[in-house]
Amino acid sequence: IVSACILENQKAAYAVQIVVTILAYFFNITLLYIVQRTRNKEIGTYRILIAYFALSDLYYNTLHFLVYPIPENYGNAFFMRGHGYYRELIGVGLYMAAYGHAFPILIFHFLYRLMAIRYPQYLQNFPLFLVALVLATAAYNSMWFTIFYWCLHPDDEILRVLTPIYNGSIPLPVVHTMETAAKHSQALYWRGATFEGPRWRNLIGIGVMSLSMMLTYAIIIRCSYLISKYLKERSKSEQSIRLHKQLFRSLNYQSFVPLFTAYYPAGSTLLLPIFGVTFTHISLLVCPICATHPLFDPLLCILTITEYR
Repeated sequence: IVSACILENQKAAYAVQIVVTILAYFFNITLLYIVQRTRNKEIGTYRILIAYFALSDLYYNTLHFLVYPIPENYGNAFFMRGHGYYRELIGVGLYMAAYGHAFPILIFHFLYRLMAIRYPQYLQNFPLFLVALVLATAAYNSMWFTIFYWCLHPDDEILRVLTPIYNGSIPLPVVHTMETAAKHSQALYWRGATFEGPRWRNLIGIGVMSLSMMLTYAIIIRCSYLISKYLKERSKSEQSIRLHKQLFRSLNYQSFVPLFTAYYPAGSTLLLPIFGVTFTHISLLVCPICATHPLFDPLLCILTITEYR
């Protein structure tokens, strides 16, 4: 009976993801069409960054659908496997790489908005700016893939510790088997009790990931402060200021809404085991919630910018 209920919950969560995935494709393609059709001089080359963000969301949306990763935790352990069409360990690495490369994209969007308002002369070097964005995206993509494929790669110790979970002795919201145990990206943070016997490869990997996220939001907050300050000076026309405010507001939505739809839900399953906190029931909710990330991005952009709306 318990297994039947679990399977029904998994089916319901997967059905939600399918609907959200279709909507995300529709609105991101719609946004690309709008960007291609409009030629507002005030938006300028920023439309290329908007299109870049939409293409990134389409890529993430595709991987999320194909891999359908479900993150779980128990005790001091974190483990995640693909439950979609592609269920190999490398699929989890590719998915998390796509998850992570959104951070440099956000940074470069804020840097562009800052330059457009305060230092427009620097936008003459936009081709170099775009090359730097592509390289930063590739670097973050590689870093996050390395973390979840190598730093969190299964080993004999963690497979031994998690055997009661994989063989079903410890029931969890997701059904496991020993045959799929090695297909999980997994971390065991401590060899003994919590804070005793650290497993450094796992801890360093998660530490690098956390630092990259904190650095991103530190830059975003600093840029947001400067942009808000410069917008109050009103050195441009009223119409220009209004458009800059809309673009800035849209970007803020795209930066902070994912904290609740993607980063906090998934991050909690990953980080809580470091402190010995188990939260098993969130596992089935995280995946469909994270699927909304590429849906909200284009919607917020379209609804916030008057010309696009």
